[in-house]
Amino acid sequence: MQRLPSRRLRHLDPFVRTQYDLTVCIMSLAATPHPPRQERSTTVVDRTVQYGVVKKIAFHWVIFFVCNSIALLLWLRLFEHPDLSWQHSFEDCVRRFLPFFLISLALIPAFVLDTLKLTNRFAGPIMRLRTEILNAAEGRPVTRLCFRTNDFWRDVADSFNSMAQRTGLLIEENAESTDTESSSSSTNV
Repeated sequence: MQRLPSRRLRHLDPFVRTQYDLTVCIMSLAATPHPPRQERSTTVVDRTVQYGVVKKIAFHWVIFFVCNSIALLLWLRLFEHPDLSWQHSFEDCVRRFLPFFLISLALIPAFVLDTLKLTNRFAGPIMRLRTEILNAAEGRPVTRLCFRTNDFWRDVADSFNSMAQRTGLLIEENAESTDTESSSSSTNV
């Protein structure tokens, strides 16, 4: 609890001091930024968006793999062993570059998982924003959006919170708790 600014206020009755303390407490809560939210427990929050991105990344990875394989086969056939048949060139390519092929194939799951984690950083906030927009559209009160520290579009949450507060749809969690505290303190007086 903060100290009162002057000696005159210290001698006021306890009700005024309590109201002053509540005001200081509310102002300090409003001034402090919201703590960062915990990490999401699920990696996939929007299947349509996230799986769409994963499918596209996997497709590009497969195309990259096939193009590199063809380029290696052409290099061997045209520049290193032009006298060998295509079948022998293919066998030589597989024999020489099998570790490259296996590592490339083994990396696909890692890239898919990393892509899911990355898409979670923008799909999660948009899902939460979509939910609150639906609440606002139906006339229900909305809660303050507070995205996680690694999420994208944190400025969108701030803009949404400002808009919801101006329209009067925003539920202030701190205001509700202070309303219940002040109503209980007023009944005690």
